[in-house]
Amino acid sequence: MPTDGGRGERGFSLVELMIALTVTLLVSGATFSLVASGQTAFRREPALADRQQNIRVAMDLISQDLYRAGYGLPQFAQAFTDSLDGVGDLGPGGEPIDELEIVAASDCPLLSVCALNTQGTGASVFTWQEASACYTFPTLVILGDPEKWGLYWAEEPGAGSSAACPGSGSANNGHFTLPHGQAPLVNPPGGLGGWIPEWMMTGQMIRYRIAVDAEGTPNLERSAFGGQLDLDGNSTWRIIARGVEDLQVEYMNGVDWQDTPGTITCGTSCTAPTAAEYDTIIRRVQLRLSARSMEANLQGQTMSAVGDAVRGQLVTQIAPRTAVATLGMANGEL
Repeated sequence: MPTDGGRGERGFSLVELMIALTVTLLVSGATFSLVASGQTAFRREPALADRQQNIRVAMDLISQDLYRAGYGLPQFAQAFTDSLDGVGDLGPGGEPIDELEIVAASDCPLLSVCALNTQGTGASVFTWQEASACYTFPTLVILGDPEKWGLYWAEEPGAGSSAACPGSGSANNGHFTLPHGQAPLVNPPGGLGGWIPEWMMTGQMIRYRIAVDAEGTPNLERSAFGGQLDLDGNSTWRIIARGVEDLQVEYMNGVDWQDTPGTITCGTSCTAPTAAEYDTIIRRVQLRLSARSMEANLQGQTMSAVGDAVRGQLVTQIAPRTAVATLGMANGEL
C-alpha cells in the first residue's frame, strides 16, 4: 500500500540545474573579471606613474636649457642649430623625430681676453684672470665680442698660467690652448686669424636626440658637447629619460611658427638692426615630448608603427631669456 513518506525527497529538475549552473557561471565570470581588472590596474598604474615621471623630468631639463639659450653670446647670435627638423626615425605619430641643439655659456665667471696667438691650429688664449675652480678642462669655451663668436675645445697647457698679458705685472694670467686638429663647433667669420675676442666663457652645445638602446627601448639622450666625442675619445651622450620615443620642436620668430630656427640676420653690423632683422630672433620654442610605458599588454594601449603601448604626451613653450632681453631693448623696455 503506497504511503506519503517519499514525497519530500524529490530531486532538482533539469531546468533548475541549468538555471543554477548559469547563475554560478555568471557570478564566477564577474568575479574573475574583477580580479583580472584589478591585476591589470595593479600593473598599469605604476607603469603610468613611471612614464609620467620620466617625461616630466625630461621636459623640465630641456626647459631649463632652453631658458638659458644664447646666454653669453652676442645679442644677434643664433643660439639654435638649424636643419635638425625630422632628422630621426619615424615616431609613433608617423612623423620623423626632431633633434634639438642649444648653445649657451655656463655659470663660470667670464674671463677677459688679452691676447690670442693664432700660430698653427693649436691657438693659445691668454686672459687677464686665472680660471676659477669651476673651469674643468678640457671643456668647450665661447670666445666672443659684441658682434661675433666661436665655440672651441680648450685645455690647459701645463700649469695653465703665464705672464702673457702686456703690462699686467702678474705671473698668474690665464693661459689656455685650443687643441691641435680639433675642429671648432662654431667658427666665427674669418676664423681666428687677426681676431682678438673680448671674453672667454665655458660653453655648452647641448644636443637632444631620441636613440633606441640594445633592448629596443627608446630613450631621450643629452650631450653638452654637441654629440662629439670628448678629447679622450669617450662618448658624451647621457640617457636623461627612458621610454621617451618622440621629440618635436617648433620655433617662433617675429613672423610665425617655423619647423627650423633659420638664420638670424643683422646686416654687416648690429648697431642699428631693422625691424625685419629683429623678426629673425627666435622668441619662443615649443616642445612636444611623447613617452611610452615599458610594461607590455596593458589596458589602454594604442597602436603605432613603432609598437603598441600606453602612451602619454607633454607640450610646453619656453621663451629664451636672452631673446626676451634683446627684444625688450628693441621696444625700449630695458
